[in-house]
Amino acid sequence: MRMSAKIKCIVCFLFAILPFTACEDGYDCSIENVAYDRIGFYCVSDENVESKYKFPEALTVSLMVNGRDSIVVNHITDTDNLLLPMSYTSDCDTVVFHYEGDFTDTLYIGHENIPFYISMECGTVMYHRITGVKYTDSFIDSAIVANEHVKFDYNENIKVYFID
Repeated sequence: MRMSAKIKCIVCFLFAILPFTACEDGYDCSIENVAYDRIGFYCVSDENVESKYKFPEALTVSLMVNGRDSIVVNHITDTDNLLLPMSYTSDCDTVVFHYEGDFTDTLYIGHENIPFYISMECGTVMYHRITGVKYTDSFIDSAIVANEHVKFDYNENIKVYFID
């Protein structure tokens, strides 16, 4: 039985495109490798109405990592939230708010680190589950956990209420 030239051409074409059908979709693993927690800033009026709080003065935010202060946001104004990376080597993140006039507040975010396998190419990433929040009270009135699961989404995880 002989193959016609047309069938041979189709078979050769299929073998030529076969390697390209097994390729990855080009997903870049390095884009999503750190989970960020979103901290929203709020105040409550005398009538118990919650509203976003925007800092009227410059705010500097730093993280304490291994006993060292590392500035992550420097002199930001007119913002009502922050995205901060979470540590995957410890179970408590220390966030320091530096206000004008040498005043500070500290936010302690307790969390569990949860490894999550993505794929053979991307390996494992770290998700987090917030277990609690403690704070100092120079200008912070209170802080609550709004969403305990910190993944690669942009959901608000912590609400910090400031004295207005």
